[in-house]
Amino acid sequence: MTPSDIPQVLHRAYQQVTQRDPGTLDRDADIRALGVDSVQLLEMIVIAETELGLRVPDAALGGVETVGDLYDMLGEALPQTQGQGQGQVQVPVPVPVEARGAR
Repeated sequence: MTPSDIPQVLHRAYQQVTQRDPGTLDRDADIRALGVDSVQLLEMIVIAETELGLRVPDAALGGVETVGDLYDMLGEALPQTQGQGQGQVQVPVPVPVEARGAR
């Protein structure tokens, strides 16, 4: 999954949790103004974690006030693809035995 999948995932999560269609989830929209309480927000995050295949650190959960905060939190929790982002992991490529000069 990529960051571009997050809006659709959150739209589905909102619908599933609230049984309402949010229309467009604007980044500036306040989560509480959308009628989402703290328990519903956690349910939405669990749904998004499952669909996106990621895990949001518990410490990040307290700072979510807007839809944009939620987008950003999930985007930061997405695994980094090779060649992008900080903290990328370099995986060594095995060298065939013949190339190492083995006899």
